[in-house]
Amino acid sequence: MAHKRPWQCYRKWNRRPFQHKRSSNHRREYARGGTQAKIQRYWGGNKDISWEDWEIIVGLKCEEKVQISSNALEAIRIAVNSALEKKIGRQQFRFRVRSKPHQKYRENRMLAFAGADRVQSGMRNSFGRSTGVCARVRAGQIILDVGVNLKNLPIVKDRLRVASMKVPCGCQTVLLHYKAPEFLKRSGLPLYNDKKRQEISLYSLASNES
Repeated sequence: MAHKRPWQCYRKWNRRPFQHKRSSNHRREYARGGTQAKIQRYWGGNKDISWEDWEIIVGLKCEEKVQISSNALEAIRIAVNSALEKKIGRQQFRFRVRSKPHQKYRENRMLAFAGADRVQSGMRNSFGRSTGVCARVRAGQIILDVGVNLKNLPIVKDRLRVASMKVPCGCQTVLLHYKAPEFLKRSGLPLYNDKKRQEISLYSLASNES
C-alpha cells in the first residue's frame, strides 16, 4: 500500500484555491472528488458561558502563510479538548477551532516501479486528482482559541504547546481578551489583536488608559 506524501509538498500556497463553495465561477469539474474532512466538530467545553465572561481568552497564532490538513486540525482538537476535559473539567473552559478546511489539495500520482513510463502519461496530465482537504492560514491568523479562568492557564499553555507541534510552521501563544487589568499582568502573555493581526504593546495600552 502506498504511503501518503509528506505534508511539506502541500504546506505552501500562492494561487487561487481549488474549491467549489467559494470559487468565483462555480465550475464543479475543478472541485470534484477527494475525501471528506477528518475534523467534524470545531468546538468543545462549556458553550453556555459567553466568551466575554471568561477571565482570559488565549489563542494560538500562526507565524507563516501555510496550509493545514484536516487531519492536523483533528489532531489539534483532540490534543487540546480531550486533555482539558480530563484535567480541569468540561465546564471550566470553552474551546473552538477557527480554521476551516475548504481547500482541496491535488496530487499527480506517479508510478515508481520499473517500466512505469509505459503505463502513465507523466506530467502531461499534471493537474492531478483531489486527494483531501485542508485549511488556508495566513501569517498572524489565529488557529484556535480557548476561554478559561486564570488559575487553569498553565494547563492551557501546555496543551497549546502540544498543539503547535502539529502545525507545519512556528506558532505562538497569545492573549486575545482579558476581563480585568490584573489578569493581563499575571498571564505573562503578549496581548494580540486578531482582527488587525498585530501585537498590542503595553506602553500604548497604558497611554490610552491614562
